[in-house]
Amino acid sequence: MASSVLEDVKEEVTCPICLELMTEPVSTDCGHTFCKLCITSSYVLTEHEQGVKKCPVCRDTYQFENLRPSRHVANIVERLRDMTLTHKADQCDLHGEKLLLFCMTDEKFICWLCEHSQQHRGHYTLLMQEAAQVYWTRLQEVLQKLLKDEKEFEKWNAHIDEERTSWKAGGHTSSGC
Repeated sequence: MASSVLEDVKEEVTCPICLELMTEPVSTDCGHTFCKLCITSSYVLTEHEQGVKKCPVCRDTYQFENLRPSRHVANIVERLRDMTLTHKADQCDLHGEKLLLFCMTDEKFICWLCEHSQQHRGHYTLLMQEAAQVYWTRLQEVLQKLLKDEKEFEKWNAHIDEERTSWKAGGHTSSGC
């Protein structure tokens, strides 16, 4: 129950433009709140007449000069960022959503909100199962190549042994990966 309420609060302080927790939240005349940088970028990128602009959420007009810092939202965001939420391994650290996608560009698991965020916009993403198939195919191709060239196989095998020895000597464990 508490985590559901926390998720609702988190959703309320998520910028509707960048889909991240707000940074320097500011409110428009219509009462919607955005990251200062996001609403400024939106304002600059779209045509406007004499400082009048339409809210990206409700399309009501607002005066850019009337943007006001939202201290209450900033305080909530700060407290949310400070909290260490317990989350499952299959949940996004940023959004708490289930990790269902794989960003091939950054080679990392992401949630659907990450896919639409600035950080991953325009990146090549796949469902996890599809990405696993792509990597499995690549692995099989590499293994086939290694098996064809015995010297190359022995070189890679020696390299792997060296890495394993180095890893163990450094006190690292495979569970930390």
